[in-house]
Amino acid sequence: MKGKAVSSPDAALDRVRAVCAGFPGAEEKLSHGPPSFHVRGKLFAMFTDDHHADGKIALWCKAELGDQRARVAEAPDRFFVPPYVGVRGWVGVRLDRPDTDWIDLAILLEHGWEAIVPRSVAKAGVQAPRPPPVRPTTDAVRARTALARLTSVCLAMPGAAVEREGRHASFTVGKKAFAYFLDNHHGDSTIGVCVRLPVAKAEALAHKEPKRFYLPAYIGRRGWLGVRVDAARVDWRDVAERVRESYRSVAPRKLLRSQ
Repeated sequence: MKGKAVSSPDAALDRVRAVCAGFPGAEEKLSHGPPSFHVRGKLFAMFTDDHHADGKIALWCKAELGDQRARVAEAPDRFFVPPYVGVRGWVGVRLDRPDTDWIDLAILLEHGWEAIVPRSVAKAGVQAPRPPPVRPTTDAVRARTALARLTSVCLAMPGAAVEREGRHASFTVGKKAFAYFLDNHHGDSTIGVCVRLPVAKAEALAHKEPKRFYLPAYIGRRGWLGVRVDAARVDWRDVAERVRESYRSVAPRKLLRSQ
């Protein structure tokens, strides 16, 4: 059944939930932020909203590689190969288009569920659904204000550039990153500024003042410190100085001499 485009991510997710609620053993979990659907720990679908700034409201569904290729070739405006899991045959389905076929999507979801569900679970039938997990959020106004302040600090330094990626941003000089702005990165409910700092010092600060500092995912073990900027009061002088020190650690000498 095709019709009007889903107007919001929440509305699209509710429709996906309604389909998955009919599959015995299906459970909704949060997987690095996005809602995902499992049976006894095995994943068969993942909901995404502007994943890494791709501009899509979509569902990644477990499928056979042949089915994926056929769908993408036939309707590339509706189907796509998702990152990470696409090499295993998963197919991405856009949910923000008026030609989304929800019956076809339900069939695709059912095939993905059938591929992983144990027979005993399927025979047991549908059980009373658990309440869906609460999706982590941040204060949108506070995030915009923090990003504006950080951008002002960073772009005041010679040669600095900014690149936006959805709600996140990276700041570079001479092609080297010296700061990142992260808003609810992988559903961590944090608005943070990441700066370069030796690992030992970063770990010490995160341990000593966990309400202000943290080790950001992936890059924390490579010499980066996360500074929270989502509190009611933020010491922006301290943040600015940490950003400048991070800049000085990677900026070319000729730019440093111009300061």
